[in-house]
Order: sequence, then structure tokens, then C-alpha cells
Amino acid sequence: MKKPAVILLAAAILVSAAAASESLISKSYLTNTYLPDVEKQVSQRIEEKTEDTYQAALNDLNQKHSTYLALAGGEQSYAASLTDLRFKKGDMVTLSTGSGGMLLAGSASWSFTGGAVVDVTAGQTVASGSALTIRHRYLAGENTTASVTITSDTAVLSVEGYYSVASGSGVDYNAMADALFEMGLFQGSGTAYGSGYDLEVPSTRIMGVVMFLRLIGEEQAALSSTAANPFADTPAWCDRYVAYAFEKGYTNGVGENAAGQLLFAPDRQISANEYMTLILRALGYTDSGTTPDFTWDTAVSKSVAYGVLTSGEQAMLNQSSFLRAQVVYLSYFSLNASMKNGGILLDRTAASSGLGRSEFERIMSGVTVPRL
Repeated sequence: MKKPAVILLAAAILVSAAAASESLISKSYLTNTYLPDVEKQVSQRIEEKTEDTYQAALNDLNQKHSTYLALAGGEQSYAASLTDLRFKKGDMVTLSTGSGGMLLAGSASWSFTGGAVVDVTAGQTVASGSALTIRHRYLAGENTTASVTITSDTAVLSVEGYYSVASGSGVDYNAMADALFEMGLFQGSGTAYGSGYDLEVPSTRIMGVVMFLRLIGEEQAALSSTAANPFADTPAWCDRYVAYAFEKGYTNGVGENAAGQLLFAPDRQISANEYMTLILRALGYTDSGTTPDFTWDTAVSKSVAYGVLTSGEQAMLNQSSFLRAQVVYLSYFSLNASMKNGGILLDRTAASSGLGRSEFERIMSGVTVPRL
């Protein structure tokens, strides 16, 4: 901006000089001496005026940078816009001034001392210790360092701005879901956030059957099946799954309606006993005949007796809601469960799915989640 001003000034002088009858200043003096000196003086003035502003802005940026580094121990992350991330119970997400978040699934609570956190959606501040409201947008106020602690087994939190994460001690259902997804044994529900996993919602009977068929490597066999569907209450998208599962004896439905039609109850919530019934059947145990190995309502306890589940896992299933997260947990660890007649379930899965056992093992080696 400074050179155009100097040039205009010089032009004015030259014009004035040319208009005069007797020029007092030569053109060479203007070009070689006067203009360079004016430009130098202008530059000095500009630098003097902007130095204070520049230093103030630089100091402010350095202070913020130091705050961010102290906040995260040098491991600060940044999201330019709301970015959804999956977390497990006990994880703590720390947000600095100007950063924010939105809880999309699960539950979490705020903690901060001093400053303020604003619920932008509701147009009010929130108290430390209060729970986040689903789909409300929050913002950490001036001079505020606020933390979000995940209180549910899993959660999806969308973050924006600078944040850091301290890992909690909860079961990492997300890691197991990622592994099962990579192995082709688990798929999302179509939800647009959190990888579509929906680990925070209850699983239905049809979800359980589809997951079971993938787990034993027979999804493609089910989709190409020509078996008749005996159930009167199943939607078209799951027609092949339930027809195949019934033909193979994996499921028998829930009974008949008044018209004598067989019902499957696809949208009914599946229980831990019902899902473990499918797992035990896959392992070669039976719940029919004169000497059954188990009954549907003893599937969990019998799974402990057969070494499929641990007592800690039984306690977990008895104390918590049976969500898609728990379906993922049982599915993942059942892959290494012993079959009744020898071998492990992974042998059957690998043989039927087309993905080599070594590839399954490679993926599973990246998961370090301990069993309960």
C-alpha cells in the first residue's frame, strides 16, 4: 500500500515541476534522491505504527498456544468444524475457550471450575456436574477449560475447536466394533453419525439374527437362499435372512397369532439369553430333544458353565441393558470360543465367509480389550 502513495506523490511533484516556467527541481533529483528518501520515511512510519499492534497479536497467539499445549500435554487436537468421534465410558474430552461439542448418542456430564459453559441451543449457561442434552450445541466460554466425561458404555460426541482426550478404563466396545466391521461381520444401521454403529441402542431380534449369520459366515448363503419364509410379520428386507435361519433351525419364531400364522417379532428387543442361544447353537450345543444342553432362558448361565462366557461377563449382562454394544462384545469374543465337538468358532467363520483365518487373526491382533 505504501509504494502507490509514494508514486502518486512523486507524480504530483513532477506535474507541478513540468508546469512551472523554470523548474527548481530536476527530474533526476526526484527519481534518484527525493523519492527514495520519502519511501524510506513512509516505511519507517508504517513500521512504527504497526509494531505495537503486531506484538500484541503475537503475544496473544503465543499465550493461547501455551494454554493449548499445557491443556493436552502437547497432544492437542483440532477440529475445524463439528466432527463426530466415538468414546467409551470414562473417557474425558477437554475443551478450551471457544471450543465446543454436541452429544449425539450416549450420556456424558460437564466438569469445570471458573468461567462458563454455554448451552447455545437453549441459550443459557450450564452448571458443572450437569448432564449434556442430546443434540444441544455447547461452547466453552472465555477463560474456561471444560471437560466432558462419558458416563455411558459408549457415546458419540461431535467436537469443534481445540480438544484433548484422556482415556478412561471402560470396556472399548468401539474397538471391537471396528474389528468386526473390518472382518465383514458387523455393519452399521445407516445412522449418519458414529460410523452408523448405533452401539447405544437396544438390539432387536432381527438385528440379532443378521449379526449371528454374519458371525458364522453364512450371510451370503442366506441372501441366496430359496427357502420359504414361514413368518407373517417380517419386512421384505430381512425376508431371506429369516427364511434361511428357520430352514437351518437357527430360529423358531415366537409363536402364532390368532389366525395360526407363525410370528418372528423382528422389532422386539432381543435379550442376552436369546442372543446367547444363537451363539450356543453355532457352537454345536442344542436346546431341543430329550437331553438338551441348555434352554433359552439358561443360555447365559450355561455359557459360563461351558467356558463360552466368564463370570464377570455374566455379571455385566445381568447388571446392564442389553444394547448393540453388548451384542458386539459377545460376538467378538465368541469367535475364540470352543466348539462342543472341537475347534473354535473362528474356524467355522473363516471356512464359510471366504476371508482367510490369518486375516481374521491379523485384525483381531490389533484389539487389546481385556475380557471382564
